[in-house]
Amino acid sequence: MSYIRKISRHNKNGETRVYYAEVESVRVGGKVVQRHIRSLGTNPSFPTNFQIDNVQFSYLAVRLMQGDLTPNEVIDMLEGMGHPVIRDSLERIGINYDFEKKTFYIYLFYPKNSKKSLTNAPSVEKGST
Repeated sequence: MSYIRKISRHNKNGETRVYYAEVESVRVGGKVVQRHIRSLGTNPSFPTNFQIDNVQFSYLAVRLMQGDLTPNEVIDMLEGMGHPVIRDSLERIGINYDFEKKTFYIYLFYPKNSKKSLTNAPSVEKGST
């Protein structure tokens, strides 16, 4: 059973940033250790990466390769797949395949500070293009 872990990191300026990760406890050699499942970014309610199934991956990959998807359409597709997504300026999307587990992951990249300050990037509203 997995759970969400809160991780505090200090940067060079002495500021503390809080990140979240999905982890699970497993027994290895008689000791209990945490196994990292995925990073959730700075907001666990709206993770920046998540697993998708093969059919969803193939559809998204084909549409991305055709080059006819807007950031709004990507967000709408992911929300339609049941993944909560921040409606902010989406800069890039990454697709990762884990050979050991045979699973696909989607990574969303937003411009720096876009989740905190909407002055740096215009907000994407539902229904706009």
